[in-house]
Formats: sequence, structure tokens, C-alpha cells
Amino acid sequence: MRTPVGTAEAMLTSVIERRLEGVLDTFSPADDAYVFVEGPRWTTHGGDRIKAGWEAYFKAPIRIHAFRWVEGPFCWESDTLAQVAGVIDYDIEGDGKQGRLRMRMTWLVRREDDTWRIVHEHGSQPLADPYGAGDWWPEGENPLR
Repeated sequence: MRTPVGTAEAMLTSVIERRLEGVLDTFSPADDAYVFVEGPRWTTHGGDRIKAGWEAYFKAPIRIHAFRWVEGPFCWESDTLAQVAGVIDYDIEGDGKQGRLRMRMTWLVRREDDTWRIVHEHGSQPLADPYGAGDWWPEGENPLR
């Protein structure tokens, strides 16, 4: 059986290899599956809509060619649920141009019929100034920089 991290990586590898069935095998078909997709939509809710979204993705002129973990993967696991999180660099192509896309990624995976399946996926990037007030760390004191 795949590990939770293995499920996330199997999904990404299937996206790179353009294998729709491989991607769909990693997602839950259940009605309560809920993903925050990249692109012009906010969310996709339900296994049937997730399937339709991936079918459309593979027809679009966009591609992921490779991925690399920059931080992680970090995994927290119980008997039935696990979270996989980290920062990933994607080598991407869109509109005929190639580039690198760094994303904070989180997957919630659930054990279904003895297989880990994705029930929630979320990718994001930090906003430059989300509150319009600058950084809240006092000047020169941010230990994260």
C-alpha cells in the first residue's frame, strides 16, 4: 500500500506523465472530497467534479514537467487520516512559456478500502502584503529571514 506521501507523489508523477487514470486513482471519488484548485476557480467539491476538472486540465495547454520538494515532505498520520505538507518547486509550461512555480502544498489523505486517497488538496503562495500594513515583525527582528 502507498504511504500518504507516496499518494501525493504518485499524483504529481501522473500529472507529469499525463496519465489521467493515475491521477484519478489517487483522489477519492467520494462526494465529500473538496479541493482548492489552482487557476480561475476557488474550489471543486465532490469526486465527480474533481474527475471532470482533471479531464479538462489534461486538455489545456499547460504542463508540469517536474517537481522537487524544497521543504518536506512532512507527514502527520493516524489510522484513517494523514496530512502531507511542504513547499514544492514545479517546472511548468503555459502559453508556450516555461518557468518555475513554487507552491506551499497540503494534501489531506484518507484511508479508503485500504488505499490512501486524496480528499483535500491545497496549493498557495504567500501574498506580498495581505493586510496592507507591511510585515508585522519589527525591523531586523524576523528570525525567519
